[in-house]
Amino acid sequence: MRKPSSYRDLSSDVNVAIEARNLTKRYGKFTAVNGLNLKVFKGEFFGLLGPNGAGKTTTVRMLTGLLTPTEGEALIMGVNIMER
Repeated sequence: MRKPSSYRDLSSDVNVAIEARNLTKRYGKFTAVNGLNLKVFKGEFFGLLGPNGAGKTTTVRMLTGLLTPTEGEALIMGVNIMER
């Protein structure tokens, strides 16, 4: 059976554009982001929603390398953002 041309194997890490693995950021005793795990696949649109103080900006700053996570890692196209 032939797969449609729009088919993509989401199980493959080759298709992951952005990945967070146990991403955590603490400021002293305050935890801004706690153990975030997510995958955004190539070609997807992704929105990060939440109330004020939920950690959205902190998450984006860690995913872009502007802020060092306390724990975990952020990968863009399979590359650890903190090792670039």
